[in-house]
Amino acid sequence: MSTRLTEVYELDAPVGVVFAALSGDGWAPAKAAALRDDSQTVRREVAGDGGVVLEVSRKLPDGVPGFLQRFLPADGRARQTDSWGPLVGGAHSGTWKADLPGAPTRIGGTMRLEPTATGTRYTIEGEVTVKIPLVGGKAESFIGGMISKLTASEITVLRSLV
Repeated sequence: MSTRLTEVYELDAPVGVVFAALSGDGWAPAKAAALRDDSQTVRREVAGDGGVVLEVSRKLPDGVPGFLQRFLPADGRARQTDSWGPLVGGAHSGTWKADLPGAPTRIGGTMRLEPTATGTRYTIEGEVTVKIPLVGGKAESFIGGMISKLTASEITVLRSLV
């Protein structure tokens, strides 16, 4: 079993500007300042075709239920890797993956920046799978909800940069 999520945001900036903000050196520091989550760039690689891999480490949010505490990383940090492809037909597509070291989870999905008449549509789709007997479904729902809240907070940061 797993929990699926889809988030769609409209931004009043061109795809190139949004892509530069999401994949640039300033993304982690901007999130750290605005969200107070200690986001830090672990790795950033720019491909010859214009694609970008950005790996960011951040503190896990407060409020994790007790039944999940023992499955979380001891250092209280998660890593997210965004792998953006090159610009094709005016759009950037990619994948994202969140790692919780030691936790029996699989979290990730796809993302897309596409032009609209007024700017950019940013679509994030994903799936959360938790392999914990009896409470896996409850954990998936909680994590999916947290990802949706985090994404909404990150969009606020993104809007301040574009």
